[in-house]
Amino acid sequence: MISINLLPEAYRKPKATSAQQFHRSPLAGIVVGVLLVAVGLLWGLVSFHEARVSSLQGRVQALQPQKTEADGLRTSLDQLRQQERVFDQLARGRVSWARHLNLLSDATPDGVWYADLLVDDSKGLVLQGAAIGQGGEEMVRIGRLVQDLKADTSLSKTLTDIQIESIKRKQDGEIELVEFTLKAGLAATD
Repeated sequence: MISINLLPEAYRKPKATSAQQFHRSPLAGIVVGVLLVAVGLLWGLVSFHEARVSSLQGRVQALQPQKTEADGLRTSLDQLRQQERVFDQLARGRVSWARHLNLLSDATPDGVWYADLLVDDSKGLVLQGAAIGQGGEEMVRIGRLVQDLKADTSLSKTLTDIQIESIKRKQDGEIELVEFTLKAGLAATD
């Protein structure tokens, strides 16, 4: 088809390009419809995943007390396994602890007693005890105890680097106590 426009150039309406005319075509409605459907699908998918994440977070929160309990059980199990190794060593006779405890008892001066004894592979031997405060004499007793333990050749085969880890004074009613902690490394046994 041929079209002839006899109007002068200044009076002519500018022709719209195909891109400018696109919004009037049915293809524009289809493209907009497809885009709206795609946006709706994406929004629905994101909403579904957000709801699922929220549901999973709720389940995680509900399981948190059980996880805490399981972690506590795991810690207890590790401690029991460590104690089992120590008892296995004792049962195999690698260390004669009965003899060592007797030597410890013999080296303990009057007025000094033990409140706790811990044997741990990582910490070694930890002894907690106390002495009755008698004007500085209790410090001499604790120091003498450490010296006697270091001097015992039988103990030095099993215990290394015996030292005072902490000392503190405590008033218990009218009696002054000096609480102490002794620490010693465990010698390697074959």
